Amino acid sequence: MDYTALLRTAWGITWRYKYLWVLGLFAAEGGGCSFSGSSPNLGGDLGSGGGGSFSGVEDFFSQYWPVLVALVIGLIALSIALWVISIIATGGLIAGTDAAYHERTDSGLGDSWRAGLRSFWRLLGMWLLVGLLVLLAILLVVLAIGLPIGLAMYRDAELGAGAIVGVVLLVILLALIAIPLGIAMQIVLTWANRSLVLAGTGIVDSLRAGWRLFRSNLGVSLMVWLIAVGVSIGTAVAVLVPIAILGIPIGVMIWRIAVDANPALWAGLALAGLVLVVLLSVFKAAVTTYFGAYWTVAYRQLTEGAVSMSGAAGGGGPSDTVAAPWVTQTPAYPPPTPPTADLGSAPPPSYQPPNPAAPPEA
Repeated sequence: MDYTALLRTAWGITWRYKYLWVLGLFAAEGGGCSFSGSSPNLGGDLGSGGGGSFSGVEDFFSQYWPVLVALVIGLIALSIALWVISIIATGGLIAGTDAAYHERTDSGLGDSWRAGLRSFWRLLGMWLLVGLLVLLAILLVVLAIGLPIGLAMYRDAELGAGAIVGVVLLVILLALIAIPLGIAMQIVLTWANRSLVLAGTGIVDSLRAGWRLFRSNLGVSLMVWLIAVGVSIGTAVAVLVPIAILGIPIGVMIWRIAVDANPALWAGLALAGLVLVVLLSVFKAAVTTYFGAYWTVAYRQLTEGAVSMSGAAGGGGPSDTVAAPWVTQTPAYPPPTPPTADLGSAPPPSYQPPNPAAPPEA
């Protein structure tokens, strides 16, 4: 696999098909950097004087409990709605980037969204199945470690230094085992998502296809993952450095607001926060779209013998044909060698009609 061409093709798809950014803004899969904003502090000084009294808290909740209940229900409903949208957007992003990669006519926001709707229930079922299996594995590990310790403490038995060291070593060993297992599971699930959306396989068949693709292309899969991690770190640094630089004037503005309580400064701070949220949202959408295209193109290059991608990498340039590692390129037979004699100066032979009087040749 040509990893440089893979990165370039993913960027070409991301830059040319910007409607995919809408899906990338809500998609829950892609391998890119994620940004989480802090929720506003709704709790003010509920007490009187210097210390908050418990009676003041009780009065506040007794007075505003309907509003608080409605707020909690609204937040839960909003979280569920965003979760559903993220699953649909993930399937749509995979289908949209694949259509853009092959330059099909169904490459559009509406077509991508409908493809995400078609794969919603299967994606949901696969994610719930994997999450349940991971939860069961964690519970088994916790029980295997915590149950003997709990029984020993219940019986007032003292844990010796050897037992404590053994538990610590066991936890370290399990952590070392969990790291490669987590990486493998992430890659397998990434391949399985694309098998489910692009090949239309079922939940279990998609997981099997993802595992087979990972097992048969172990080195390439790990290399694709390592490059994705490196690009993620680079993009995170690229966005955190400007934020750190802008944090200095924002901190000065917050300090002036705290000292002067100037309404104009409050408005400036709110405007700066809004601009920052918009910029981070656009950046998150572009990065998620890029990594979605990156993994989709890698999946196609592993599952297809040779794929022709015209113009996606360079914005309308010549076609680039990328062959899978196991495809043998058979060279064409060379053309026949022309004669070496120099016949350019010799005149063409003149036409001689047959002589009827000449005797036939023996």
